[in-house]
Amino acid sequence: MNPITIIIPAAGNAAGVAVVHAKGKYFLLTATNGTFRVLTSHGDEYSFSETNSGFGNDQSAVFGKLTFYNDTGGAVTITFYVSDSPIKTADVNVTSNVNVTATLKSDLVSSAEIVPGQFVKSTTVVAGPVALAAAGTFATTIILFARKTLASVANGGTANAGNIEIGFAAANGAQPIEMLPGDVWSFSVSSGRKLDLGKIYLDVLTDNDGVVVIYY
Repeated sequence: MNPITIIIPAAGNAAGVAVVHAKGKYFLLTATNGTFRVLTSHGDEYSFSETNSGFGNDQSAVFGKLTFYNDTGGAVTITFYVSDSPIKTADVNVTSNVNVTATLKSDLVSSAEIVPGQFVKSTTVVAGPVALAAAGTFATTIILFARKTLASVANGGTANAGNIEIGFAAANGAQPIEMLPGDVWSFSVSSGRKLDLGKIYLDVLTDNDGVVVIYY
């Protein structure tokens, strides 16, 4: 496939946003004249300042759109590859059927404001699995931090004493996601869908351990 070259407008000009509709698992940056951020359609964000860097692996979910953000005062021109298969270097003949259309738009101007929320949920071993929030607490993205205070450990917060478990079922032993103290996990859904925090359950192995929840 051929490389893709776009210009990300300067911050304040078209909101410093460029959107590329491309389907793939892998991203490789081969040229840039500045720093920028890229957000996948799954909500994963990456920052770039050097060439021959990228993201993706065989277990990655397929993205359908990449949104590029420029926080600087000058336009940034970048060249990159998108593929369903691993990309080693720009010299590799990447063979992947990728349909690409690049457009520039002011997402910040036209988008509604997102009001995020954050809280700590903790429980005890005896209590068993508990829902993160009341049913009907909806979000499109949920980020979980395995600790028992909003403040980070570096800023005086308290780490969990043991592992915690997260899952979508309320029964004992039905939470398959194990998080060690300090681990981070996220869930996100595509446009038009939503997640209910009341259907995500926390179980602990040590009394009063918990999870910090950020959602929007």
